[in-house]
Amino acid sequence: MFSASIRLKLSLWNALILLLALGVSSGIWYAYLSHSLLKQLDQRLLSMVDEQSSFRDRLQADESVDCAAVAEFARRFRLGEYYRVVDEQGSRICEVKGARKPMPPLQDWMLGAVRSEGPLLTTVALPGHYSLRQLVFSLGQRDGQRLFFQAAVGMARVEQPLGELRSLLLLSSPVALVLVSVCGWFLAGRALAPVNSITRAMRKVNANNLNRRLPVGKARDEISCLAETFNAVLANLEESFGKIRQFSGDASHELRTPLTILKGETEVALRWAKHPDEFRKMLESSMEEIDRMGRIIEDLLTLAKSEAGSKSLVIKPFSLSDLLQGIYLQANILGEAKKIKAHLELDVTEEIRLMGDELRLRQVFLNLVANAVNYTPDGGQIEIALAVVDGEAKVTVSDTGIGIPEEHLSRIFDRFYRVDKARNREDGGTGLGLAIVKSLAEAHGGRIEVASVPGEGTSFTVFLPAQGPKEWLANHQPFAANGRS
Repeated sequence: MFSASIRLKLSLWNALILLLALGVSSGIWYAYLSHSLLKQLDQRLLSMVDEQSSFRDRLQADESVDCAAVAEFARRFRLGEYYRVVDEQGSRICEVKGARKPMPPLQDWMLGAVRSEGPLLTTVALPGHYSLRQLVFSLGQRDGQRLFFQAAVGMARVEQPLGELRSLLLLSSPVALVLVSVCGWFLAGRALAPVNSITRAMRKVNANNLNRRLPVGKARDEISCLAETFNAVLANLEESFGKIRQFSGDASHELRTPLTILKGETEVALRWAKHPDEFRKMLESSMEEIDRMGRIIEDLLTLAKSEAGSKSLVIKPFSLSDLLQGIYLQANILGEAKKIKAHLELDVTEEIRLMGDELRLRQVFLNLVANAVNYTPDGGQIEIALAVVDGEAKVTVSDTGIGIPEEHLSRIFDRFYRVDKARNREDGGTGLGLAIVKSLAEAHGGRIEVASVPGEGTSFTVFLPAQGPKEWLANHQPFAANGRS
């Protein structure tokens, strides 16, 4: 199937529009000139009606119709080719002819129209593609009989200028069409040159150079907007590819350690183990590493889903107050072995309800509580606080643990980042907990902040909009922040 370029399409449309414009304008000019010439001819013919009084008086004074008087009257107007005086039956009484062709006879309906309506103007076609403009008017009564004057002028006065105009249009229109089409072709090329430049630049972009950007012109036109749009797409692609590379790199890096352990223990078992207890011990160690790999994979998948934003969430109304009550009870259970006491402080006057994914937010707060328990010495305390600030729910999880050095605070939400790598591995952590917390909070349209003093403790504060994520709000009815169900 033939596929024309935009440049060719623009040129063809330009030519088509010009052709239509020429056709319409030519038709208008032709009709206007035709009407104007015919009107002028009619006005000259009708001037005979205005000047007929002296001629009529002379006809009525003479005993017979004097053809010389008819000729004299006709010459006064310099119109003519045919003049005739006829009676009521249309019979010729006197005729003055300035052309060789016969004068057309008057028909009965013409005489009747003159009697009832006055002077009559008609166009009469003759054989040989020749036509006349004819005027018929009454000369009054003479000897009891009504006389009529018939004057006819060849339409060449009108048709000749119209023919010249047709010839001029037929000759000039194709020339103008070709010239404008050629100019349109070059102008379309100039206009589309930036598009071709963008096309060539985009063809050079691949997965290895997504950091390239298209130049944006100073003029705020459509081409600049197109370049900015492509740059935005490239930025999104670069970010997406970066996340994919990071995901692949993090997964391979974190899975390599347990796989190495599995391989080493299996080789030792095959080489040295002799008794069932030795094999059992090796298998138990292998199961620990397999469980660890399973947690890493599960956390990575959770993190990938949370980065999809609100699309991966099940948004519905729920009670944040009730959720934190459950988290408080679980915190006491988790801290029971280390004699860590949890406290719940609800700095609100009514139940707090949110639009969000209750299951994912439970995961957020449980991760924070679990971290607090892991990094708080025996006999410490954990506090879970709820407040409302500027229309947002504010949840703070504080502990009296070992704290985080200031130089690590900016990176603790990075994937697999550990302040104390040895301790994190002993506790069974994957290094993804805080990254998941941050990603889920942002997926809900919120944010997380951290404050810590080494040796005194750490506080994580999660801010959540009461009405739900902005992406979700764009397609759903806002939910009242503190409403009750």
